[in-house]
Amino acid sequence: MATDKRERQRQNRAVKQAQEAKIVRREKIIATARRVGLWVVVGVALLVLANIVWG
Repeated sequence: MATDKRERQRQNRAVKQAQEAKIVRREKIIATARRVGLWVVVGVALLVLANIVWG
């Protein structure tokens, strides 16, 4: 049977892992949003450029 101290350590470790996983998910979402935003800006810039050249 685990001691109280061991049980607290195990619980704290689980909480820390959950927090780190949440941070990693958030960082992935932010990176994806930046990537999509960059491509949207590039696409709009190309449309504007095409409109100026051929419009």
